[in-house]
Amino acid sequence: MTTLAHRLVLLVGLPFIAGVTWARTDIPWDGMYIGGNVGDASSSTCNSAALNGVVIDPPIASTFNFGNCSKSGALVGGVQIGENFQTKRLVWGIDADLDYWSAKTLSQSLKNTGAVPPAGTYDFSGKQSPSGFAVIGPRIGYAGDTWMPYVKAGTILAIGSHSSTLFYTPTAATRPTASFSGAKDFATTGWVAGGGFELGLNGAWSITAEYLHANLGKGSNSTTNCSGKVSACAAFSGISFDNAHAGFSANIFRVGITYWFGYW
Repeated sequence: MTTLAHRLVLLVGLPFIAGVTWARTDIPWDGMYIGGNVGDASSSTCNSAALNGVVIDPPIASTFNFGNCSKSGALVGGVQIGENFQTKRLVWGIDADLDYWSAKTLSQSLKNTGAVPPAGTYDFSGKQSPSGFAVIGPRIGYAGDTWMPYVKAGTILAIGSHSSTLFYTPTAATRPTASFSGAKDFATTGWVAGGGFELGLNGAWSITAEYLHANLGKGSNSTTNCSGKVSACAAFSGISFDNAHAGFSANIFRVGITYWFGYW
């Protein structure tokens, strides 16, 4: 977890140092709630792309390999809403989250002076993580008077672009004249599971610390041809842009604060 996330955990925990209490001692975790969260997401994935074709000599084709296997951290934060139902010490309900993810983009550039593929600059750009995500699913907890550990699972939906593109700019030109669009770097939907601990504060508020493991699965592989003006793509006859993607997984640590509508 990043230094920022550690500071946020400390900040959210300060009210606990001052004192904790909860007024509704009968069913303190029952009802609707809304809140915000912030944290850190560490993810890993492998993506690769290359220009291929029988017209390209193998030694030259090997220089057009883009992408990598990487691990990266990112800031996440957003809002959540849900509703709990409490029966004695059992708490169950439904929870929905919508979070921002500070997406990482892999950018690589290659200058080619040969004739095949055409001379010029090749710029590769691909997403290494989504720009946001939504999670919806059930959670089950054990109700203490001022605290509640819980587990949750559900579906995660990736938000934002997550495909790769290769742009070709001829020598002496200032703008790309042709491009190759690749397949998705990771799947649009996946699963998420984890758990957390919620602590009641003075009034209708609580704080939460939560861990989730998310898996968006393997993106789709593809083979695409040139897009652009016919004259620009004529030089790429017999050349394709091949993409291969592995699975995407992430570990998400978040802290949050929640307001309970049914407190009064």
